[in-house]
Amino acid sequence: MKVGVTGASGFIGRRLVKAINDSEHEVYKFVRREPKDDNEIYWKPSKQDIDQEKFETLDAIIHLAGESIAPKDILGFLPLAGGRWSKERKSRIYWSRKWASETFIQAFKSSDNHPKIFITASGNDVYGDHGDEVVTEDTPFNRGQYLQLVVEEAWEGPLEEIKKLGVRVVKCRAGIVLGKGNVATQIFTLISKFNLSGPIGKGDQYFSWVSVQDLVSAYIFCLENSNINGPVNCTAPEPLQQKEFSKIIANIMNKKFFAPPLPPVIMQLAVGWELGEQLGLNSIRAIPKKLLKEGFEFQNTKLESMKEEFTNE
Repeated sequence: MKVGVTGASGFIGRRLVKAINDSEHEVYKFVRREPKDDNEIYWKPSKQDIDQEKFETLDAIIHLAGESIAPKDILGFLPLAGGRWSKERKSRIYWSRKWASETFIQAFKSSDNHPKIFITASGNDVYGDHGDEVVTEDTPFNRGQYLQLVVEEAWEGPLEEIKKLGVRVVKCRAGIVLGKGNVATQIFTLISKFNLSGPIGKGDQYFSWVSVQDLVSAYIFCLENSNINGPVNCTAPEPLQQKEFSKIIANIMNKKFFAPPLPPVIMQLAVGWELGEQLGLNSIRAIPKKLLKEGFEFQNTKLESMKEEFTNE
């Protein structure tokens, strides 16, 4: 298959492009500049512009692009660094997804020879806070938070339009993505290095996580498996409560774990009030029900298996 990938230069995108190139498929990267070779396709979502001719040559699209929800590195959390959720940044997060969705919808509607598969990156933030309830792809949303709104309104909801055109649409709802070099892993590593690991509040909130290797494999699995459509929880089979999550990382780094809880307000002040609440205090106990049913095999089912991502070993 000819597979178009947006966000190909990002943390996940680079790994996905390599995985597609290593498979039997061809990869074509969407770029916002003048294409430099035949395997690049011009698009500019903010202008609702796309190379329609090249778009129509594709068999499938994997859409990863969008303004980063968290800062790109740990320094971005500092006040005045530009990574926190200001009104302007929240607007960029929302509209980068909304414009991209609208650009693709228009491209699909303008052609009878469009790609037959569309896989979009998404997040399990769409479910909202669910406490200790097990969350599957069938779980209703708890609405009211910003990220839930973004995922539902700008990311996933608009794509219902192209399903009407016979396109198999898959919404890959990832949890916390772990892998050396991304901001989530940097944060957990830094906290452990300074022996500051411990519960945030009661620490009972569930973290649904996934290794970047498994996430990339899940995208290709969804691409090749025609039985998969609609929402798909792309998370490891065993979500962990935050206190247990932090304790495991501290243990594999041979660092201390402090039992006294960190007041939630400290985290909210450290990384920004709303960002801290939604990324660190929400509880989403997501289970990859569809992937498991279809026989997907995770390489990292236990957080302990991620040791090399948090150490130099």
